[in-house]
Amino acid sequence: METMIPLTEKFLAAIAGWPVIFEARKIRAAGRVKSARYEPPLLRGAVRAGSRLFASGLRIISEQDIENICSCGASQMEGPICSHSVAVALEVIHGTSASPQSVRG
Repeated sequence: METMIPLTEKFLAAIAGWPVIFEARKIRAAGRVKSARYEPPLLRGAVRAGSRLFASGLRIISEQDIENICSCGASQMEGPICSHSVAVALEVIHGTSASPQSVRG
């Protein structure tokens, strides 16, 4: 059985930093998160960036073992937790769908 790590803004800030949180909030506010779902250990979604749609998310094994699985260039080249994946997490946390753990757009 997988242990579910609760998604909170405090947790996201600890793993990604506040500048990434601020950028992710802008992405979410602009309606660019097209899908978001958290089925531990996978957080998955899609984020629109111009004409591209990034498959974004995180593999959260523990609070210290987190892998960014976004298809954006920065994530692929450098590996940091990007604002796209954090925006997906924020959508799961704050989304307005009937289910608090998934959003479809």
